[in-house]
Amino acid sequence: LLWKEWDDLFQNSNYLARTRQAGINGRLRSSRFRSVCWKLYLDVLSEDKTQWISRTKEHRAQYEKIKETHITNPRKAAGQHDLVVNNPLSQDEGSLWNKFFQDKELRGMIKQDVLRTFPEMLYFQEEDVRTKLTDILFCYARENERLLYKQGMHELLAPIVFVLHCDHQAFQHASETANPSEEMKVLLDPKFHEHDAYAMFSLLMETAEPWFSSFEREVRKGKEEMLTSIPFARPQDSGPSVAIVTKVNRIQDQLVKKHDIELYMHLNRLEIAPQIYGIRWVRLLFGREFPLQDLLVVWDALFTDSITLDLVDYVFVAMLLYIRDALIASNFQTCLGLLMHYPPIGDIHSLLLKALFLRDPKNNPRPVNYQFQQNLDYYKTRGADLVNKTRTKAAPLNINKVSSSLLNFGRKLIAPMGGGSSGISPINNEVISAPPPQAPVPRPLAEPPSCTPFPQTHHQHRLLKSESLPVHLSKDVGSGGASQISLPAQIHSDTPGNCYHDNIISTRACMCAV
Repeated sequence: LLWKEWDDLFQNSNYLARTRQAGINGRLRSSRFRSVCWKLYLDVLSEDKTQWISRTKEHRAQYEKIKETHITNPRKAAGQHDLVVNNPLSQDEGSLWNKFFQDKELRGMIKQDVLRTFPEMLYFQEEDVRTKLTDILFCYARENERLLYKQGMHELLAPIVFVLHCDHQAFQHASETANPSEEMKVLLDPKFHEHDAYAMFSLLMETAEPWFSSFEREVRKGKEEMLTSIPFARPQDSGPSVAIVTKVNRIQDQLVKKHDIELYMHLNRLEIAPQIYGIRWVRLLFGREFPLQDLLVVWDALFTDSITLDLVDYVFVAMLLYIRDALIASNFQTCLGLLMHYPPIGDIHSLLLKALFLRDPKNNPRPVNYQFQQNLDYYKTRGADLVNKTRTKAAPLNINKVSSSLLNFGRKLIAPMGGGSSGISPINNEVISAPPPQAPVPRPLAEPPSCTPFPQTHHQHRLLKSESLPVHLSKDVGSGGASQISLPAQIHSDTPGNCYHDNIISTRACMCAV
């Protein structure tokens, strides 16, 4: 059966089209040659089958050289006799010991992520597998000094390593009863598991690299380099990667709007930015949204469609449309739970057919309409947990605006001194009774909690951040009598209670002192 599958996939003049069709149609789910197909899709192997063996050996030799260059032991290094440079305390850039300690720090960071890779699978708990993952990611980081290692790369590498392992196991088992061809022996040699995984991962990262790239200010070799490629970028655009933020915004603002305007308006009304959930979806190629076996089917389609992974955008939209009814019927918390804990899909292939239809309805049949229909209580709870964990704190006081804010307070302090139960509105000079403390209310991630307990009326203006935060003024005798500014304790609290009435009297007294 193994040899027959090999012949069906690769032993005909139109083999490339057949393998691509198998990937799109989900027929590689039980294939023993999925890794060979992925090598074709990712251009590790050329279309010319006569070059498969030579290309494979070339990639393996290249990885051997890379590993020898970057994974060194300073104790065993030959020709390093200058102990002034080559000693464990040396900070010289040419010192192997200095490089060794820098490498140790990088490997430690990678190892932390590797230890968390697919914790439910015993295969990834094996020390040998963890070492392979760490070595591959370390070598990739050293070969790509501008990018280095970024969190999440291990989740792109792990499925590749697993697919190669499965194919090696199937090949070894079949080889016990039959004589395989030379091509099969070379391509599926388990001794080069790590080498082949590095080659496949490196070529995948050629497309995925912009989704991991940092465009923040970085320091390299003692010189400061500005890597921002977009001048005058807004703060929200200078996140982990301008490219990934631009991509997810385009998907939601253009594709989702085009295919489902009602869903688009609902997400906008709830202020659910695509960065909240979409960066993880795209960067990990949906690695956390599906079980591994379903994820491999998704990757079959993504890789076979194009090495540029163009289908990612439409899988993204198809995933939103699958849960669109549940999203539209839900509030912010439940929507967040659905998007960050994506519901299970009965038939992953139907999702891929939907994505293909959305991209090109003329050449792909309309798939059967399907919708997620389950109890939403679980997702409401998950969303509430996420909101509570990631609720933003009150904005820090802007010292540059303190002086004008205090002057405004001084002009408005016209009421007589009173007890601690009164409060003064800094907006319209009205003295009102302070409301009782309220229980904390979860707020959307994109909206920082407001500090004022007073409802805004139609004639009131929105507070500046500096005006909505009370301050203490105190004389510091030890520093020559200079005034110091400090925030009250409740500013740092999670309770959005009455920020004014507790401190307004002390503020007035301090103003008089000033």
